[in-house]
Amino acid sequence: MNELIESITGAVINAINVIFSPLSVFSPIISLLIVSSLLTVLVLGLNRIVTNRKLIKEIKDKMQDVREKLTAAQKAGDKENANKFLAEMMNINNRYMKQTFKAMIVSLVVLGLFLPWLKYKYDGMTVAILPFSLPLIGSSLSWIYWYILVSFAVGWVAGKFLGD
Repeated sequence: MNELIESITGAVINAINVIFSPLSVFSPIISLLIVSSLLTVLVLGLNRIVTNRKLIKEIKDKMQDVREKLTAAQKAGDKENANKFLAEMMNINNRYMKQTFKAMIVSLVVLGLFLPWLKYKYDGMTVAILPFSLPLIGSSLSWIYWYILVSFAVGWVAGKFLGD
């Protein structure tokens, strides 16, 4: 079983290596910036495809409405209605979780394919050196910290651009 997983991982790493080999001409900081940006945009795009944005907005609006009713019932001491609204809130939250779970699965699949390759390519390498020291991290960033930093920045900008 372990050999099967290693052979699959090796095949995926080799395939991704062929696709992204032109990036080897750049320094690790630039190539990882490009790959991280592409992966972040890919995940955001796939998440927009697999989730129903309109339904999620409707669910959030309904959840806010029920939350207000629940709060009012609790303040009034109306336990019967409070329990009814609480049950409705749980049902709505369940529908919301089903929608967001799709996005999480897509993200995990994409990252599960690419993170082993990034580890293979950049493990043990200092990708960026900061002009200051961060607690618990220091002043040099490994590939994973650089990936996370770039992903957050690109994700935030792309989210604002896409209207999220």
